[in-house]
Amino acid sequence: MRSNRLYAITFVVVLVMAGAIGIASATGEVGEATNSTAEAEEVLVVEEPTNEVDTAAVEAYLAELEQQRQTDAYFAELNRIEQEKAAEAQRSAAVTESRNTEPNYEPGDGSRWDQLAQCEAGGNWATNTGNGFGGGLQFMHQRSYSTWLSFGGGEFAPHPWEATREQQIIVAEKVLASSGWGAWPGCSRKFGWL
Repeated sequence: MRSNRLYAITFVVVLVMAGAIGIASATGEVGEATNSTAEAEEVLVVEEPTNEVDTAAVEAYLAELEQQRQTDAYFAELNRIEQEKAAEAQRSAAVTESRNTEPNYEPGDGSRWDQLAQCEAGGNWATNTGNGFGGGLQFMHQRSYSTWLSFGGGEFAPHPWEATREQQIIVAEKVLASSGWGAWPGCSRKFGWL
């Protein structure tokens, strides 16, 4: 295959030189040797058989390049899929780890927040069920929107289930000031707060 490439390169160089000689002789810039018709025919006779062989070599070389491009594209796609699988496995491991976290059943003071946490998450302030909500007060925490981060929870922890009871209550009070008890509609109706 290396010799085919050499033929292809030689072919291109010969064509370029032949074109340059033709242009130069047409403009009269080449010496006396190129003014001879016999010499010009001789150059063409020598180049003609090479021309056919080199065309095949060029086509083979281009086919090899196309095959390499397709192979590179295949491996790039394969690499992208493997990276997505690895990222998904990492997310899954993080959810599993957070589900296996020791429950954070802080007794609290019996306030409405503790009642709400009991209703929303069974009193577990560290809960993460993987459904897009987390913490004792079930803050929305999804890719497209996060109540937890929107109301300053990122100051304490990246996820609500990683924050303490007190930190979750601080964020919840901001949510309450903005949306009222309707931010937790099911449990708030159950307790008669709506």
